[in-house]
Amino acid sequence: MRPTRAGIGLIVTTVACTVAGRILGLLELFVLAAMGGIALLLAAVYTATVKLDLAVGRTATPARLRAGAPARIDLVLQNRARRRTPLIAAHDSVQGSRGAALLLAPIRTGGEARIAYRLPTSRRGVVKVGPLDLTIGDPLGLTQAKLRAAEVTNLMVHPQLIELRPLVAIAGHDPTAEYQPIRSLANSGDEFFALRPYVVGDELKRVNWRATARTDDLVVRQEEKPKTGRVTVVLDRRKEVYDEDGFERAVSAALSALHSGFRGGDSLRFLTSAGPAVTDIRGRSDLDAVDEQLALVDRTESASLIRTLEEQTRVGRGGTLVVVTGSIVQHLDTAISRSRRTFGLVIVVTCQDPGSQRPPWAIVHDGHEDFPTVWHRAVSATSTPSAPIVTKAIAP
Repeated sequence: MRPTRAGIGLIVTTVACTVAGRILGLLELFVLAAMGGIALLLAAVYTATVKLDLAVGRTATPARLRAGAPARIDLVLQNRARRRTPLIAAHDSVQGSRGAALLLAPIRTGGEARIAYRLPTSRRGVVKVGPLDLTIGDPLGLTQAKLRAAEVTNLMVHPQLIELRPLVAIAGHDPTAEYQPIRSLANSGDEFFALRPYVVGDELKRVNWRATARTDDLVVRQEEKPKTGRVTVVLDRRKEVYDEDGFERAVSAALSALHSGFRGGDSLRFLTSAGPAVTDIRGRSDLDAVDEQLALVDRTESASLIRTLEEQTRVGRGGTLVVVTGSIVQHLDTAISRSRRTFGLVIVVTCQDPGSQRPPWAIVHDGHEDFPTVWHRAVSATSTPSAPIVTKAIAP
């Protein structure tokens, strides 16, 4: 417990009245000093005896925070004490900002107060929210006490996710892709999955007559569609080809490309230029794990995109390769040309502003053009051999 500014002022006034009354011998000054002392004593007793019994809940909305997307923190305070709470000043600290200062009206017994404030999500990574401190005081505003209501919570802000046109690895065939677990259903395929009602256009040979006899409705077999290709996404982590904003765009572009390939239904593979680790994405949980990984990834000086592309060229067998990098440096175009001999389709996304030197064979995502529009144009050009942005493999 400590005095407020008003309390400190009253203490100074009380002392001054006591000294002046002693020197001048005026009874009125002693009366004023006594009144000030009594007010301070009552305020201190009130603040010291107030007991709070609050259940505090803190929730972030949405559940998966995205950089640049609106987000908020919801606080719920439930009064479990036998009397209502006094006026409460709450302050919830937020990393990188001044935090949220809130004023709560008295909460009745068994009641609850719900408050919310906006959470800054300008950058991906871990954001520390809290601690939540509550300040209570006396009705005169002379004293106050600070209580810790909730500790620090670490929230993960994931990279910005841009909605892109689904990417299908139609150029080239990956013979290992068909052994990956299936994500999507189709009207025809090789592996039985479930039963579903008959719709116009279904083949009669797929009608399950035994199930139809039980339900009196036509039921057909729903079968899974085998995968025929793989989409490989490579994120360049070299520090020398990015500034901070350019790397943020690159991480967002890599994650968006993965989601684009996931909706396309083919097998997915993700890796970076900083290490040999390769992640095969077989389902939503694997994709979410990569999302968590990209929330914390950073630039490094020990990365080699050329070496990574050469390794993928040796082990790759068709499919689509998406390379997300900063600016195009010497010898990179040679490595990309070699990868075209292995992969059926190569898409290169550059995320650093190239100035006047814009590579004609790359998608430029520098923040000036609409990335979904450029991506849509590039994916649509897969059937056009002369398209400059997306390059197809040329048979020797």
